Amino acid sequence: MNKKTIGYIFICIIGCITAFCIWMYIEKAKLPYDANGTYFSEEGIVYHEQAKEVYGLLSIIGLLITSILLYKLIKK
Repeated sequence: MNKKTIGYIFICIIGCITAFCIWMYIEKAKLPYDANGTYFSEEGIVYHEQAKEVYGLLSIIGLLITSILLYKLIKK
């Protein structure tokens, strides 16, 4: 494998992780949180509203890293 192929594989992996974070952010944003910022699911799981902010931040960082790496790889 050459460096370009490894770069594309790395970009695909980071892109998939970023897509997962975006999906989780959207799913967490849809939940009806109470005044304390928590949501109790039917399964007994407690979700906190702050988690969606973390997923949003990870999504932005992932998009930046993916776009920078793709730009550098195409520019070569």
